[in-house]
Amino acid sequence: MINVTIIGFGNVGASLLLLLLNNGHAMRLNVMEPNDQREGAFLDFAHSMSLFSNKELIVNDEDLFNNSDFIFYTAGTPNVHGVSRLSIAEQNIQLTKELFEGRAFNKTPYVVAITNPVDIVSHALYQFSELPTDHVIGTGTFLDSVRLAYYLSTLSDYEANDFDPYVLGEHGESQFAAYSLTKVKDTRILSCDDFDAETLIIAEKLTRNAAFQIRETQKGTTYAVSKCAEVIMNSLLDKEAHYFPLSMLTNKYFNSLLQLDHSIYISMPAEISAQGIKIVNDIQLTEAELKSYRKSAEILAAITE
Repeated sequence: MINVTIIGFGNVGASLLLLLLNNGHAMRLNVMEPNDQREGAFLDFAHSMSLFSNKELIVNDEDLFNNSDFIFYTAGTPNVHGVSRLSIAEQNIQLTKELFEGRAFNKTPYVVAITNPVDIVSHALYQFSELPTDHVIGTGTFLDSVRLAYYLSTLSDYEANDFDPYVLGEHGESQFAAYSLTKVKDTRILSCDDFDAETLIIAEKLTRNAAFQIRETQKGTTYAVSKCAEVIMNSLLDKEAHYFPLSMLTNKYFNSLLQLDHSIYISMPAEISAQGIKIVNDIQLTEAELKSYRKSAEILAAITE
């Protein structure tokens, strides 16, 4: 069985647990949550275990944590509505340190950060866990990319799954739609007559403001980001390659492209399969996109220097 640990059992942790219980892979699911106010939620899931095949459900098992194949990090202080994700960086970096510094993993797990600000938290995870760079990743703008596909579909006659969308940069206000990389039915969207400049601008704006709109009526993003996290795990168990942006530590190519003097976590195009995760280099962006990318990198670099 695959050992999976979910750290944090709030809305995202619980949503992700339900997705993984319904996942086809055999899994031993370990929920790490010290708050006894969540015991009822765990018991609610435990009552249903006879209805799931090839799954085990455990709570707060340190040994399983240290023997995980996958770790999903969802714990932390949530965003305040109307305030930047970066405002909660300090609290969530400290929590990351407490959970991961000095931990002796018996395997080399993939750690997927969902906690915001996800780029900053991913960087802290990498520093404190001392795991290889390609084993510590953040959901990053994968979520924003699928949001972009949704909004492009609402503004056209295409379905959301007709798009191969790319949003890059910070998972936050400085993100940008990389339309030079985005495709619709294998055709670059900038070459498709069905999308004019105004439509693309509207879709990008809707994508950037999506989280704020969601928090008008609920505490934060829950379901879409949980699905993104599950897709990342499935992709890492699949022989075929999958492509989408993830928050990863910049390599020499991206340090040069983004004019960085030190590596940072920021969303870049990635190739993902059972062979591992590779950053896709040699991307071709427009001048305006590159300017936006560098501005986003500058914001993140100032926090992690």
